[in-house]
Amino acid sequence: MINIHLYPSAFLNESRILREARSLARLGLFERIELVGTGQEQLPAETQVQDGVRIVRLAGHGGHGLAGKLARTGGWSRAVYQRYRHRPLACINCHSIATLPVGVLLKRRTGARLVYDAHELETETNGLSGLRKFLTRQAESLLIGQADHCIFVGRAIQAWYARAYGLRNTTVLYNCPPRREAQPTDHFRRAFPIPPGMPIFLYQGLIGEGRGILQLVAAFSALAGRAALVVMGYGALAGWAAEQARRHPDIHFHPAVAPDRVLEHTAAADFGLSVIEPTSLSYEYCMPNKLFEYVMARKPVLVSPTAEQSEFVRRQQVGEVAADTSPAAIRDGALRLLGRDPQALQAALARTAELYCWETQETALAALYRDVLGMPGRPGGLAAAAGGAT
Repeated sequence: MINIHLYPSAFLNESRILREARSLARLGLFERIELVGTGQEQLPAETQVQDGVRIVRLAGHGGHGLAGKLARTGGWSRAVYQRYRHRPLACINCHSIATLPVGVLLKRRTGARLVYDAHELETETNGLSGLRKFLTRQAESLLIGQADHCIFVGRAIQAWYARAYGLRNTTVLYNCPPRREAQPTDHFRRAFPIPPGMPIFLYQGLIGEGRGILQLVAAFSALAGRAALVVMGYGALAGWAAEQARRHPDIHFHPAVAPDRVLEHTAAADFGLSVIEPTSLSYEYCMPNKLFEYVMARKPVLVSPTAEQSEFVRRQQVGEVAADTSPAAIRDGALRLLGRDPQALQAALARTAELYCWETQETALAALYRDVLGMPGRPGGLAAAAGGAT
């Protein structure tokens, strides 16, 4: 029997989906797992990831704007349906609201189980408005009840969905990295003229609107000579960040690195930054990947006061929470973090890294799939630490 994961991307850096697929392959619940994404020039139509796991890229054609996006999504969905409507599907995973319609159609056609694995609060994302937001809300409200189980990336988002739709079969899977011992590295001091002894604060990830990039640059410009800021990643504001790095001696821009090299670069910093602006409900409730990557690398963190990540940092005692997302509040939070007891922080980070790693999440993943597929369960063990089910 086959498990398919639907997501409208080329599957170049989809670490969460790849992690789930590899875990499911290890568990041996399916004969084959296929990650079904969108075609892209220069990329093969199929790529073998490992035994039993492969990427399948299907084309969808359309123009620009909302109409073009709908046409592309519709064309891709038709291609997915045509390919899999006669296949022996056991489980369909929809990793975004855009894939839920074809997922529901395939469930009805094949009798497969359906898992809705939302990567954020899908109807309240940053920048979603107008007709697109109306259509997204309508689609989700009409179709989410067809899912046999729903997976969410944090407790705040899980609670929102439970209230909005009366969901009961839900599980939280945090996007944690696998348990690893991060060895100290010196990537940033070799790449940039950072004086010995100057603490390095790292922002990693998407360099775009809503991620506090402008405020971070302003805050660390005011900390010149006391701390260095490294902005590492890609996105619409990457060029602006690179230009600011040329203007300020203690601010540095590093291009994005491959997912399997993120941790070693994180290990080259002293502190991690996750300044999410509450520009949407999805951002207000988010639990960013980078937060868990900082913890795994044993880097104390400074975060903005969005709901779940601030509660996590305070509860686990792994860093500081800025009063707001203004440059002054970020600067003050960084100074408080510099004044914290390093030994106490490291002890808290070590405890937290043991609880919030992919191995604990995999326990919850196994439990929910055995339940969805009607298989005998095994003791959950760390399921509560992993997020648990409701």
